[in-house]
Amino acid sequence: MTMKEIVESSFSVTSLKELVLTSIEEHAKRSNFLFGRLAGVHYQMFSENMKESEQIAAAVELLMLAGDMLDDLIDQDSLEISWRQVPLATFLHVVVGLLFLGQKVIADLPIDNDKKAKAQFYVSSRLLQSVNGQHMDVTNDIQTETDYLQMVKKKSGSLVAMACFVGTALAGAEKNTVIIEKYANDIGIAAQIDNDIDALYRWEEKNDIKAKKKSLPVLYMLASKRDNLLKQYFSNHVDYNKLYNQKETAIQQMEQEGAFYYAKVIGQIYKEKALQEIEKLDVDDKYKIELKSLIS
Repeated sequence: MTMKEIVESSFSVTSLKELVLTSIEEHAKRSNFLFGRLAGVHYQMFSENMKESEQIAAAVELLMLAGDMLDDLIDQDSLEISWRQVPLATFLHVVVGLLFLGQKVIADLPIDNDKKAKAQFYVSSRLLQSVNGQHMDVTNDIQTETDYLQMVKKKSGSLVAMACFVGTALAGAEKNTVIIEKYANDIGIAAQIDNDIDALYRWEEKNDIKAKKKSLPVLYMLASKRDNLLKQYFSNHVDYNKLYNQKETAIQQMEQEGAFYYAKVIGQIYKEKALQEIEKLDVDDKYKIELKSLIS
């Protein structure tokens, strides 16, 4: 509701406003608002102030929505039906509008300018890191598990860190930054692993296999001593159409080989690392409990 209220008061062209509101509605259907909630919790945690936390959370979610929509376009994932008839230029107007609006909400907060400048620094620097990670992903610059984890740290870990540090900066907090950086990266890595596993089950909506992205389950299958459909596809012995016609078999092979189980274990390890770092925070236990609830 806060995101919609911000949009209602910020866009003067009705047709554009309606599209932005639509994007928020569709985002709400598939999002748990993790990034906004992290920003809000970190602001409350270090300021004990509830007043601006909703605006801060909304600002971060507007930024994340812009990023999600752009990622779907770049990755060539299936966009929501309502976007398929929208011209590319209009789609980009929505994305750019959301990106600017998220930053404007931060700039308009009734908070000290130095704190807002610090928050804006985190927005720009971490978004830039994420762009680098996204580029590594789409250009298939991944050969090993280490490459994958480094890419995910940039692509997803930096976005979680952005959300956490926006709230922290606006609260004027300087302590715990090293701890926050660690658990933010771990949360981002764990979340991306979960997303990658999900994408391998949803070939109709996600383009990961067609684009030959090397997520953890895929890397696991490529390293297997047994022959399998993914090895044949990545070595160009099977084309995508033939692989797609056997997608159930490919998924079954990943399940039987333990590729999904392995990826889930790695993801859980990063979640546990994040929980351990959160416990080190010098804050009220109620905030530790709330943070842990967001990632468990």
